[in-house]
Amino acid sequence: MNDEAPAPDRNSKQMRLIVAAIVLLIAVYGLLGDYIEEQRTLYEVDSLWDEASDLRETGSYDGALEVYNSVFGVISSNEYPLQYGMNHYYRGRTYEGMASADPVNGSDNLQSSIYAYGQALKFISKEESPAEYARIQHGLGDAYLKLYAYQGDSETLSTSIEYYNVSLEYYSIAADPIYFASIHNKLGNAWRKKGNSEGDIIALENALDAYTESLRVFRADVYPLEYAGVQNNLGNLYIEISVFGNEKDNIGNAIVAFNNALEVYTIETRPVEYATVQNNLGNAYFALSEIEDKEGNVELAVTAYHEALKVFTISLFPEEHDGVIYNIAKAYKSL
Repeated sequence: MNDEAPAPDRNSKQMRLIVAAIVLLIAVYGLLGDYIEEQRTLYEVDSLWDEASDLRETGSYDGALEVYNSVFGVISSNEYPLQYGMNHYYRGRTYEGMASADPVNGSDNLQSSIYAYGQALKFISKEESPAEYARIQHGLGDAYLKLYAYQGDSETLSTSIEYYNVSLEYYSIAADPIYFASIHNKLGNAWRKKGNSEGDIIALENALDAYTESLRVFRADVYPLEYAGVQNNLGNLYIEISVFGNEKDNIGNAIVAFNNALEVYTIETRPVEYATVQNNLGNAYFALSEIEDKEGNVELAVTAYHEALKVFTISLFPEEHDGVIYNIAKAYKSL
């Protein structure tokens, strides 16, 4: 009697291996096919975003919105939540651009912008997409800050400040110094407007802190134009703070800040900014004339105003020209 176990069927074993290999290939092909389809979709979305961005840059906002709206036909919120949310974000930015280009409908467009940002936040969370979440918070801060110009409600400024502060939880000076400085400059603007609207010195001091933070990055030797912009903001802020006390010192700080800006803004390179700062400098000297050396400081004020008029001519800038002429008349009338 033969008690040996029967030899394995080699053909059967080979067949099982072949079947397993075929199953594996089918699975890999399916996964690869899904990956290829996903990449194709993402490439199509990126191409549409590039097209819309080009339209925005040329001021074709309606066309940009059409392209962004078409993206919703390419992706679903379930399969591509990040892209779906960012598409709402880009629509929000587009409405912001429309508000700047069309001030008559600015308030409505800013409301549409805020709504679009709110939609974006339905699909983008701080935990899963912190960078994109911070960008949306930044956008909301911008929209509410701009909305104040139309509504004059200081609550919109409070809301803007809240959104900027949330965005700064991500945009630290180490993580993204440019955004850190830019947002602090805007935060300073929001605090300034709030302080002037409510007569609140604490808000103005918060603005001073924000501008100072911005200058940690926007240094004259690295970012001269941004530096000059913050210095101009600081100059105006110091004049506003002087109303609450230490007038001479604060106005002196304003004059220093405006002169810092004028080291960057020249009549040849940045004529409009140059004229704007010269007018502001004139205002600072006029304010100082109310404290000391009336005649000398009025003359310095008028000299600065005349520098502004080299750019703000009646033919090119009639409103600005009239404003500077008024300032000159007011200065001479005070003597």
